[in-house]
Order: sequence, then C-alpha cells, then structure tokens
Amino acid sequence: MKKVLACLLMLWGLLSEAKAQWFTAEKLESYKDWPRYSVVKQFYEARGWQPAWIGRDSLQKELLTLLHKSGSLALNEGDYQQGFMSGFYPERLTLRTVDSTETELRFTDAALHFFSELKVGNKSPSLGYNGLPSPNVFPSIASALQAHLLPGELYSLADDLQPQAKAYKNALQLYNRLLQTMQAKGFGEVKIVSSKTDSTNKALLRKLYLLGFTDSVENRSTSNELQKRIKEAQTVFDLLSDGILRSTTLSALNVPVSQRLEELKAAVNLFRWTAAMKEATPVLFVNIPSANFLLYDGEKLLLESRVIAGKPSTPTPTLASTINEVILYPYWNVPNKIATRELLPSIKKNIRFLELGNFQVLNKKGRVVNPYNINWRSLNAANFPYVIRQSTGCDNALGLVKFNFPNPFTVYLHDTPGKILFSSSRRFYSHGCMRVEKPEELAHYLLGGNRIAIDTLTAKGCINQQAPVVVKAEKPLPVVVLYSTVWHTAEGTIRFYNDVYNKLNFIKATAYDP
Repeated sequence: MKKVLACLLMLWGLLSEAKAQWFTAEKLESYKDWPRYSVVKQFYEARGWQPAWIGRDSLQKELLTLLHKSGSLALNEGDYQQGFMSGFYPERLTLRTVDSTETELRFTDAALHFFSELKVGNKSPSLGYNGLPSPNVFPSIASALQAHLLPGELYSLADDLQPQAKAYKNALQLYNRLLQTMQAKGFGEVKIVSSKTDSTNKALLRKLYLLGFTDSVENRSTSNELQKRIKEAQTVFDLLSDGILRSTTLSALNVPVSQRLEELKAAVNLFRWTAAMKEATPVLFVNIPSANFLLYDGEKLLLESRVIAGKPSTPTPTLASTINEVILYPYWNVPNKIATRELLPSIKKNIRFLELGNFQVLNKKGRVVNPYNINWRSLNAANFPYVIRQSTGCDNALGLVKFNFPNPFTVYLHDTPGKILFSSSRRFYSHGCMRVEKPEELAHYLLGGNRIAIDTLTAKGCINQQAPVVVKAEKPLPVVVLYSTVWHTAEGTIRFYNDVYNKLNFIKATAYDP
C-alpha cells in the first residue's frame, strides 16, 4: 500500500511539474505577428502561463456556441481566427490535453476578438479626419474574460458587454427580424409598382410584411388600417406620414430587404462604438443623413438639436475632434471658392453688394482696404489676392455664435440667421459647415460657469461691427460627425434616412481593430 501511495505521489508531482511548465513566454514568441499578440500575452501572464481552455469542456462549448451565434449579433463568425473555430463543429466540440499550444492560443484570441467586437463593434466609423483616441477595450476585455472563465459565465459576459441603450437593442431586434425574414423558406425580394393603398396591391402587402409592419402576407385589413401601416413605414423612413404612396414612399419601400439588413448591421456595430465613446467622456454626435446632433454625458441625453448640413455638391465631411472655443459675434471669413464663384460676380455687377451684405475686403496682410480702390473687373478665381470678411451683425452668415474645433476642412458648428430652414425635413443647404438650431444651449454647456458671456450676448442681441469675443470652452467637448443612414431618435426609436451623399459603400468600412 505504501508503495502504491508513493507511486501516486510521484505521478502527481510529475503532473504538477508538467502543468507548471505547460506554457511559457518563449512559446508565445512565434505568434507575435498576430494583431492581438500583446493582449494574448498579457492574458497568459495574468494566468501564470496556465491554459484557459484545455480540459474545460463546458467553457469550450460555451465559446463555440457564442461564436456560432455571431450572425444574430450582427457579427461575422468567420472573422474569429478566420474560420479555424468552425472546424470544431459538429464532430469535435472539446479540446484535449494532447491538443497543441496553437489551438489553445487560437481559442483565446478568438474569445478576445469576439468579446471586444461585442463591446465596441467590428467596424470603425468612416472618418475623413480623426483627432480623437479610439476606444481601446482589449485590456478591460482580457480582465473580464479572466473573471468569467467559469461554467455559464461566458454567456453572462456576452450580455454584460453589449450596450444597454434602447437604440442599440431596437436596432439589433430589427436586424434579427429582417435576418429571419431573409432566411425563411420562400423569401424573395419584391418591387411595388402600383400606388394603390388597398388589398389588391399584393406587392405592397408583401413588402410591408417583409419589413415587419404587418403580421401576415394575407392582410385583410381595411383601407384605413392599411394606410395606418403605410404611415408607420413613412415615419420609420423619415417621410411625410400621410398614407399616400407617392414616389418618395415607393422608393423607400422598394429598397431591397438585403440592403436594409446591411444598413442595420453597420448601425448595430456603430452603436456599440458610440456607446464605448460615451463611457469614456461626454460627447456630441452629429449625424449627417438625419441632420441632427445628440449631446450625451454617459447614457444621459443632455441636448438634442436639428442641424443644417452641406449640400451634396458641398458635403459636410465626417470627422472627430474637440470643440475648444466659443466665439461670440464671429466674423465670417468667406472661403476663397465661395468668394470667387458666388460673391465676385455680384460685386462686379454692383460694388454696393459688399456694403449691403456687411462685407469687408482684406489684403494679404489682413488689413481692411477700400473696395472702391480695387479693379474688380480684373479679378477672377486664379487671380484673387483678397479675403472677403462678413462683419458681425444680424445678417452675419454665422449668426451670433461659432464653435471651433481643429480639423483640416475648415468646418465648424455655428448659429445662423436663417432659422426658417430648420423646419425643412431635408436640411442640406450649407457649404459644408453645420448650422445649429440651438446654439445658445450648446454654448451654455461648453462655457460651464462662464455663462455670463453667453447671457450677455443674449441680452444684447445683434450688434453691428462688434469685435468677436473668443471664450475658451470650460468643458472641451469631443465631437464626432458621422454618416449613418440608420440613426435613432432621442427616445431610441430606429429611423432610416436618405443616402443624401450616395455613400452607402460606408458599410464596407475596414474592420475595426482596437
């Protein structure tokens, strides 16, 4: 008996020694070309170089099950170790101690990759300029994964990492509704030709069903009930909600379900990214297709405002930056293209155009010159050595407040004297800058305790020839200008917007790798 016990103790010692030496930093060196190598290394350093998956059947199955559900989460199962994990379906659901170090590492890398994309999305927003740090979630994901390596805990981790905002949940729910529709037997796209709003319009009935506005293809509703469903669809597609099948409504309904699904897939991942941004700092999101902005502090909405964005011919660029100053009574330094293409012809016709518009002319040294001493007829786009500046006043194109943030496009947020345009549902009239319906409210937030400045401005109103007053933002505010044809209301309701700049290829943005 003593000999047997001694043998068992010796065997246990050998197994313990083997376990202690199972994995080392040297073994990991051959995988340093992996994009997540550093975080994989940190993961195993924290584990004392012990395996996380080998011999733990339930954990293996949980991870494989989650990866297999990637499609319903608007993610791509094949992205995680490029299909390696799918080789474990269905014949081989568990690892064994004889499996290689590489297999163990691939499971870990797939887990870190999957959970990070649940947190921050699998695509980065397409930005023409990015002056903000991207969310780096991998360190926290690695720690969270370590803490959830228990039976049943990986499912909880997947739930915990996803945003809790209504907009995200609603977008994911609608995405799965359309996904199930497309996967159903007998699915086919349909085009509506007739503008009839009764039960004889079979294509209309089928499309409303495919998009989830009715529960059955064989809809026996009255014309009034059918019009109600059409109005619901018009609201979702940001159209006049009158129940009439005019060309704009037909165009929106005839967008293929497959395209709507891709738009939603991109939006779900964008909402993950915006949620991660909101966790880090208060942030202002401007969405171009919806022509509005939302200011958040965490998940708390502080301010919502309509904006006027650029015309398709002079589009507003996407960007990420930080609003660092507020300018009261701003000058408008007219961009050279606008000055030569739009103002110069009017000046040549009547030089008093400058006086009537409250414009000044500056030379190369920045000094105001007498416009009557200039030979305007000799000037053109290739020969225009001046800057035209609109002075402060009620007619100034920038209104009374301007919000500056660094960017290479010379665009900014600003007030406007043309308030009536905010009542339009298609607010794309500017040369690229963004006009704000609620500039005073935004200024109040940025100036914090220095509200006397904006209150003084409000009390004084328009003052001609008032010198601009530059006030540093007490609360520098990250601003992200996005282009997403799927966006949400302040209440989290999902809306589809017109692809005003014809940029739907944004769906194919490069994979986001934090």
